[in-house]
Amino acid sequence: MATHDYVIDNGTGAAVRTDLNNVLAAIVSNNSSSSEPSTKYAYQWWADTTTGILKIRNSSNNGWVELLQLDGTLTLEDGSASTPGLAFRDDLNTGIFSSGADNFDIATGGSVRANISSTGLNVTGTVTDDGAVHDGNVDLNGNIDVSGTSTLNGATTFTDDVTFDGATAGRDIVFDRSDNALEFADNAKAIFGTGADLEIYHSGSETFIHDNGTGGLILRSNALRINNAANDENMIVVNENSEVSLYHNNVKKIETASGGVSLTGGAAANITALSDGATITIDMATACHHSVTLGGNRTFAAPSNQVVGQSGSIFITQDGTGSRTASFNSAFKFVGGTAPTLTTGAGLTDRIDYIIFSSNVIHCAVSLDVK
Repeated sequence: MATHDYVIDNGTGAAVRTDLNNVLAAIVSNNSSSSEPSTKYAYQWWADTTTGILKIRNSSNNGWVELLQLDGTLTLEDGSASTPGLAFRDDLNTGIFSSGADNFDIATGGSVRANISSTGLNVTGTVTDDGAVHDGNVDLNGNIDVSGTSTLNGATTFTDDVTFDGATAGRDIVFDRSDNALEFADNAKAIFGTGADLEIYHSGSETFIHDNGTGGLILRSNALRINNAANDENMIVVNENSEVSLYHNNVKKIETASGGVSLTGGAAANITALSDGATITIDMATACHHSVTLGGNRTFAAPSNQVVGQSGSIFITQDGTGSRTASFNSAFKFVGGTAPTLTTGAGLTDRIDYIIFSSNVIHCAVSLDVK
């Protein structure tokens, strides 16, 4: 190991020869020494045996640049984003550097684009992922464009909006960070179940909750409210082990009670006009109240779709000719077991009030010539 000031002093032949040998020894050993050469030159080599690092003198001759370990390990200056420790000759602000202990950084154009540390990978900017597997945590501070299948096996944090691009234009799903919301475009559906059993979406004009799978749609709550869009009016209120209430313009109109139903205000049922004919068959499923104008002598057959407990009225009117008669199927039961004789005057009306007691047992009370 040797250093030298690289100045050959005047002397005898043997002395000069010794000085030359010392110079050559310093050259071949890269000025290897435990301390720096006493005389230093720009771009001079020094094998620092104390630190085990090969160094070169900087161009200003006022400091040393560390190159590599004497055992062959390549080491770099920490550097920075603007002056990376390892850069490209024609692009000196693009390369790699270390922002701190246990940190590996990549810079382009003087800006940090990636940081790898003991906590994971932090990427700043747009990441195009055409199919990859990620086994650790991924923290993305910019945009990520995934054009293939990407598998994330660790916790993944997105610190900006995330867009799921639908195959059909305009049907995207976006997590809007500023809104703190997962937003579905019109006709972009949230689908649940193996067989697409439940769909929730907005068509642009209507909102749909579509249950088309096995079983029914079950809403579980101890207090269910259906309110208007402004959330300032009740429409339906359901309370566990208590009432179910229906509202009109925020005023309760119908409420279930332990004894049945409580009604606020009047109740109205439509009156359905029957088709006149030789035989008249009332379909009880169409209404509670029915009306017909007789155009001839008629027979009332046993009604269809009878439901025990249904009640109502049947209005029978003579046409302009009058004197029309009516006979009734045995399903109609009258007081004393005798069917009524209708009022015969033209345009006059009789009313039969009924209640279905059991199948084909319809109790009837008759009011004649009501006017």
